[in-house]
Amino acid sequence: MLKTTEHGLPQVDAAPALPDGSARAIVIDAHAPSRIGIAALLEGQPWIERCLQAADSQGAVGLVRRHRPDVALLDISQTGPFAGTVTATIRLAHPGIHVLLVSRCSSSAGAPATSLGAVGFLPAGTSGEEIVEAARSAILTGAPDLPPATSSVAPVLTDREREILILLGTGATNREIAAHLHLGPDSVKKSATGLYRKLGVRNRTEAVRRAAAALLD
Repeated sequence: MLKTTEHGLPQVDAAPALPDGSARAIVIDAHAPSRIGIAALLEGQPWIERCLQAADSQGAVGLVRRHRPDVALLDISQTGPFAGTVTATIRLAHPGIHVLLVSRCSSSAGAPATSLGAVGFLPAGTSGEEIVEAARSAILTGAPDLPPATSSVAPVLTDREREILILLGTGATNREIAAHLHLGPDSVKKSATGLYRKLGVRNRTEAVRRAAAALLD
């Protein structure tokens, strides 16, 4: 039986080590001091080649797609019931990433981390040493409890539909998406409606979760 830590992560023995500069991480947190502190902590590890930072999910998506980090530490202090949607959006941008949910206050995940698409949850009060070990464990062991990429068959989406789907997952409005993609709001609304129909869902939250479950690439 697989041993796990108190935070639900697979237990990693002290012996395994990651090669120096072999991994990338990203910290997603609206609270700058917390974000900068965790990033500095991770960048101090020899196996971390680079630790990216993002204040919100919309900014994180672009960084994740561009740099393809191995692990993401996502603060859920302000996401509330949308933690699963944000996690799905991050995984949609890079299916190979392992997401750790963290909280700097009394907020809880509200559901098992794996049901939200993450590999574990680190509550407020988690020590710096535990955060580092959790990130290392996530990279070394992967996410054994998450649905595999072959667990569902995703419909074929065009590049434009993928772009709109990812932006929908960030919480951007149709007008904001239109401005970003240089389209008219009506075009975005029409595309979103087509996406929902193609994915067999009713709204943007279900669309992002449906797509992330299939790990489109």
